[in-house]
Amino acid sequence: MSPLILISGTLVGLGVFTVVGQLIPGGPRLDVALARIHAAGAQEAEPTAVRALVRQLAAAMPWLPVPSADLALLGQDRERWFTSKVICGLTGLGVIPVLGMLAMLGGQRVPWTIPAIASVVLGLGLFFAPDLVTRVNAAEKRTDFRHALTSYLDLVALERGAGAAPTEALEAAAQIGGGWAFARIAAALDAARKASRPPWEGLAALAAATGVTELADLAEIAEVAGHEGAKILQTLGARAESMRAQALSATKAKAGSRSTTMVVPIALLGAGFLLLLIFPIVYRTFG
Repeated sequence: MSPLILISGTLVGLGVFTVVGQLIPGGPRLDVALARIHAAGAQEAEPTAVRALVRQLAAAMPWLPVPSADLALLGQDRERWFTSKVICGLTGLGVIPVLGMLAMLGGQRVPWTIPAIASVVLGLGLFFAPDLVTRVNAAEKRTDFRHALTSYLDLVALERGAGAAPTEALEAAAQIGGGWAFARIAAALDAARKASRPPWEGLAALAAATGVTELADLAEIAEVAGHEGAKILQTLGARAESMRAQALSATKAKAGSRSTTMVVPIALLGAGFLLLLIFPIVYRTFG
């Protein structure tokens, strides 16, 4: 076997491994989480050569839409997202030429126009693949955040019912609950407290950063209670029940859509089984 074929096959395997590694969602980065928790005193590290190059490439394409809310919710930075896009795009551009070179080594004549067009199409497709992965993962995280937010509303209502002030109720409820959503809320409240700002401004900032509109509603309710001293127990309870009803409706709709999509594979499986049964008879009749 030719060494060039071995090298080409190795490069193709590495390219496929890189694409799969970039498409699989990674966990939140520790440095980003620490910078978010200690936002008042955290300083960004000096950029490396790779990060500087990525920033220059990102600055050269200001027209490229950046899913800032999705990246903030996933705990990822813009440089890492853009790096994954560049790697996937370059991999897509390089796969088809390598396969064409392997075909030429095997004695096949391939016109250069077909690999060129296929490389551009595959490169563009893989370049925008991280956008789809980020959007899907952020939608799932946002749904989990809304589920946790309903429990947070109940805890805030209980704290208010026990006589706690709006600020104390918001902070105490965030400390009671567990999970990453409660940790994000507690971090936002802690950052607002360190900056000498009211807690509802921290919640509003977190809602704007992550795209969770229900959190902005909670910030407005807490602001009204903090400024006017209004009773918000019934408002919080009604908002929690409304969110639960919306989540239940969304879950039922999702289950219904999955049940509908299962009709197609079941029908194909049944058609394949009937074809398997009929094939011997048709073969004997017309063979």
